[in-house]
Amino acid sequence: MLLTERMAKITIVCLREDLDLALNALDDFGLFHIEEARTQEHGNHYDAIRKMKETSTILEDAMKNLGIKAPSVTLFKREKFVKRRFHVEDWLRFAEDIRKEALDIADEVNGILKSLKEVDAKIAELRNEMRILKILNLFNIDPRVFTKLRLIRVFIATVSVRHVLSLSRALSHLPAVYYFREIGHERAFMFVATTGREAQTVERILETYDAEPFIIPKDVEEQKPSKALLLVKRQLKKYATVRSNIVKQIEKLSRKHRERLLSLREAARNIESALKAKESVLRTKKLAQIVGYVPQSSLHELKKRLKKFLGDRFILFPMDQTLDEDPPPTALRNPGFIKYFEIITRLYGLPSYDEVDPTPIIAVTFPLIFGLMFGDLGHGLILFLGGLLLSFIIKSPEEWRAYFRILAICGFGAIIAGLLFGEAFGKRMFPPLWMDPFENVLSFLIFSLIIGVLQITSGFILDMINFIVKRRYIDAFTVSLPKIVFYGMAVYFLMECGLDFDLWLSAPIFYMTAALIFLFLGKPLVMLVLEKKGFLHAFGERIFEGSELILSLLSNTMSYSRILALLMAHWALLTVTYVISGLVSSVPVVGGILGALIIVFGNIFVVAFEGLIVFIHTLRLHFYEWFSKFYEGAGTPFQPFRFQREFTEIILRHKC
Repeated sequence: MLLTERMAKITIVCLREDLDLALNALDDFGLFHIEEARTQEHGNHYDAIRKMKETSTILEDAMKNLGIKAPSVTLFKREKFVKRRFHVEDWLRFAEDIRKEALDIADEVNGILKSLKEVDAKIAELRNEMRILKILNLFNIDPRVFTKLRLIRVFIATVSVRHVLSLSRALSHLPAVYYFREIGHERAFMFVATTGREAQTVERILETYDAEPFIIPKDVEEQKPSKALLLVKRQLKKYATVRSNIVKQIEKLSRKHRERLLSLREAARNIESALKAKESVLRTKKLAQIVGYVPQSSLHELKKRLKKFLGDRFILFPMDQTLDEDPPPTALRNPGFIKYFEIITRLYGLPSYDEVDPTPIIAVTFPLIFGLMFGDLGHGLILFLGGLLLSFIIKSPEEWRAYFRILAICGFGAIIAGLLFGEAFGKRMFPPLWMDPFENVLSFLIFSLIIGVLQITSGFILDMINFIVKRRYIDAFTVSLPKIVFYGMAVYFLMECGLDFDLWLSAPIFYMTAALIFLFLGKPLVMLVLEKKGFLHAFGERIFEGSELILSLLSNTMSYSRILALLMAHWALLTVTYVISGLVSSVPVVGGILGALIIVFGNIFVVAFEGLIVFIHTLRLHFYEWFSKFYEGAGTPFQPFRFQREFTEIILRHKC
């Protein structure tokens, strides 16, 4: 269980004309990870793959424009879709059919969107005209008068309020009449009349201060502003009705094409997957060779599926993994509730194929540490029941369900801790089954540090197991083992001798020094004795890593004191809640009600806020204090070849 799923590297050889049937068999099997052929030249599918990516983008744009979203969070009951059935004779022809259908829908959607944009542009233009006309009407300015002037030039504009004073000063030296008035949004209306000779000067001044001139609309410049304003309002009302009708058409189109677009997008993705798989296959004129990985436990089932689709027209044989090849992909194998915690492991990264999977240990330590930080019977019960309820209500996505189940398990950990501490809803409700941390702070602090010591030590042990699994026995016994011995002795002697330096110098310091020297020199000396290369490299590596280990061990161990700190914070927040409630309860008439509300909402706040903080710090202790001792998390995901089947069903009619 601590190791990832064991993989077998398999080669399947079939007739080239049966390649699609073989892929269909692998899709039906659902556990075959296809490896790309390294010597394969790009075939004629690359252009089709590129077009399918473009088609997916076109479909996604159409869905976005129509406001169509695939179901993301499903509550109570999964939405049922009528799957669209596609009968495929040739993948390339199928790809062209899907692309053509997608382009037809896109043209229809883009056409109605173009109409909407044109109407919106016209409405924006009319609103701008209305704004201008309102201002002209407000100041009783008739544009028809300006057309009759010969010697005088008139400027009407808006300008920022902060530039009004500077503009007044600039215009005061010119033969001009000007008027300013604030009209809102930090803008001011400006009217300037000057002689034709000074018109260019005034225009330059206005440009300097970023004045925005009014452009009088041609269709209203021959009318009084009041009449033109009525005309614009009627036009706005007309275009608003047109826009409303177009929006209704878009909504109707959205309902009409929703399932069709979802099925087409899924079909496009399936085509892309199929064509990529075919490009990953090594082909000759008559044969096709599919190389990939399958879980060893499912090898017999793979043979059955291939026989079902291909009869006896295939050969299946195992391949040896060479040293220069990439390691097999990683598939986790965890039973029961342990599987829920894979989401936490994946947050950091998948383990490599020859690396210990920490998920089973996380399934124990995560709720344990969370419970100790959040030790409250009442609040733990809320998290437990709330997490269970949400995991049943939410049907998809599966990650959300896993998260809420983890929350429920952590809540159960808090319930156990609450029973041990005798605390519920921040109050002593019954005699503790173990001890009260608030009356035994030092003892609980020591206990928290012991939890840290055990987890860090387990990290060193897992590091040693990783080396053994990878057959790096020198590293296991000259790198990991000295770490375990040094850290174990340091903790033991610290507990026995405390800070009595005379006792330390009597013997313990020498044992620890010996372990430390072996940590620095063990591997380089073994390599020197075995006459292996890399002595200097190994020596430098051990000096660097050993020094970092000494500096980090104390801080890593002390970091577990946050178990006590967050438990105290939990208690302090609830204490403040009850104190405030007690003060408010003394208010006449409504005091009791207000006090009760403060208690209720205070507890809700503490459950939500403190629960989030505790979850984050529990993650931190695992990721930074524990994972750093043994875990790389650089595995390649196991991605078996299979089609998406939520909205579509693809059936091969015959061999392609």
